[in-house]
Amino acid sequence: MSGPGRTVAKKAVSQSVASGEAPLPEGLALGGGYTWENFWAAWCAPCKEEIPRLLRFQQELVKSSPNFKLNFVSLDDDPRQLSEFLSAQPPSGLRRSYWLKEGKEREEWLKAAALESEPDLPFHLLFDPKGKLRCVVKGALEDADLATLKSLVTP
Repeated sequence: MSGPGRTVAKKAVSQSVASGEAPLPEGLALGGGYTWENFWAAWCAPCKEEIPRLLRFQQELVKSSPNFKLNFVSLDDDPRQLSEFLSAQPPSGLRRSYWLKEGKEREEWLKAAALESEPDLPFHLLFDPKGKLRCVVKGALEDADLATLKSLVTP
C-alpha cells in the first residue's frame, strides 16, 4: 500500500487500555470495510465532549455497514493522563484507545498519513474498504453529522 493514508496500516502504533479491558488488535489495519479514525486527547475538551456521540454513531453505522470500524487514536503526551481518563470512563464509555506516542512513532504515522505534525484536535479520517482515504474532518462532529456519515459508508 502506498500513497497518503495507505502506508499508515504498516506503521507501528501503541495503545492504552483501562484495567480489565481486552487489548485492541495490533495496528490500525485498513480494509475490509470503512474505517473511521478519530484523533483525540484526554486534555481536549471538544474531544471528550464528542466521545459519547461517536460511540452512538458507531452503533448506528454498523447497522448500515456491518464491517464498519471506529478507532480512537490518542495524541496525548502524558501517559498517566490518558490512562486515568480511560479508567474513569463508565463500562459503556471509551475504555481503550490506540495511542500515537509523542516522538518518532507519532511523527512517522502522521507523515505517512500526509498530516501535519501538530494537528488541531479533534480530527477524523475516513478510509474506504480498500484503505483509501475518503474524507478528512477537522473539528468535533455534531449530532446532525450522522446522516452524512451514513451516506458515506452505506453501500
